[in-house]
Amino acid sequence: MQDWKQVQSAIAEAGNVLLLPHIHADGDCLGSAFGLAYFLCGKGISVEIISEEKPPENLSFVYRSGKMPANMLFSVWDPQNAEKISKYDLAIAVDTSDEKRLGSRKDLFYQAEMQIRIDHHISEDSFAPVTVCNTSWAATAEGIWELIQTYEDFAQSPYRKEIAECIYTGILTDTGCFAYSNVTSGTHRIAAELMDVAGNMAWQYSEIYENQKKSEIALKAIAYRAVEYYGNGTIAFLCITREEMNSVEATDDDLESFASFLRCIENVSVGIFVKPGNKAGVFRISLRSDVKCDVAAVASQFGGGGHKRAAGFVYNETEDVPFAAFKRHLIGEILKWME
Repeated sequence: MQDWKQVQSAIAEAGNVLLLPHIHADGDCLGSAFGLAYFLCGKGISVEIISEEKPPENLSFVYRSGKMPANMLFSVWDPQNAEKISKYDLAIAVDTSDEKRLGSRKDLFYQAEMQIRIDHHISEDSFAPVTVCNTSWAATAEGIWELIQTYEDFAQSPYRKEIAECIYTGILTDTGCFAYSNVTSGTHRIAAELMDVAGNMAWQYSEIYENQKKSEIALKAIAYRAVEYYGNGTIAFLCITREEMNSVEATDDDLESFASFLRCIENVSVGIFVKPGNKAGVFRISLRSDVKCDVAAVASQFGGGGHKRAAGFVYNETEDVPFAAFKRHLIGEILKWME
C-alpha cells in the first residue's frame, strides 16, 4: 500500500480538478483518468479530462459523453482555446512517465495550483511536486483503485459501477488480457473486486479487440508480407509507411495491435514496430520483448521509456543519421541484449 496522504490532502482542498492522460492515450491512462474522474465527481468535485488527441475508437465506450455526470467534462485539446480554459485547483497526470508525455498540454498542468503524478513506469523525471509511482502495479489503474479504496465513502459513490468498469479497462489492456508477465496475484484479486462491483465485463474484450475495421485487415495483409527478421529470426522488424496506410484508407487507430503481433511469431524474442509520425521524417517506434531484452532500457537510450517488456520512443530523422542507419543501430543495440 502506497502513502496516499498528500494526494488525499490535495483532493480535499480542490474544488475543480484537471486530469491529463498521456499523449497517444491507451486503455490504461484512459481507464485510470475516467475511473478517478467518476470517483471525484461522486464527491462533488468538478473534473475536466483533456486528451492530447482523440483516443482510439475501440476505447470510445470509456469516454462516451452520454453517461458522464454533469460535473465531468471531456475534450480533445485545442491550443487555440487555451485562454478559455479555467485555472484548476489541482492537476493530476496519470500513467505519465515524464513531462514530454503531456505533449502540448504541459503548460495547463503547471498552471494549476497543485500538481500530482500517479504512474507505474520507471522514470527519473520527477516533474510533479507529489508523485506516487509503483512499478509493481501491472497498470496505473491498479494504483487508482488502491487510492479509491482508501476512502471509506466509496461504497456510497453513485458511480461505483462506472469506476469499476474504467479501472478494469486499464488493467485488461495493460496486461494483454492478463497474459503479460506483469500480472500478479494482486492483479487478479483486484479484477475480482471490480467484477464484484460491476458484474461480468467480458463485453470489454469484444469492444476492444473484436471490432477490427476492414482497413485494419487490409493493412495487416500488407504488414505480414513486410516483416523482416534479424538475429537468426529472434528479432522481427516491421515498418508501415503513411503511403501504405493511405492505400487502404487506414488510420492510426488501425495500428494499435501491430506491435504485439510481432512477438507472437515463432522464435521471436523482440518485436520492433515503426509507424509514421505526424510529419515526414518522424517515426514512432514500439518495442515488445520477452525476458531476454529490457526494451525500456533500450528505449531510454533514445529519449523514450516504458516497461521491460513493452516500451517506445519517437525518432526524428536527420541528414547525418537517416532512418536506415538508425535502424541498423537500433537492431545492434537489441542484439547486445540477445548475446
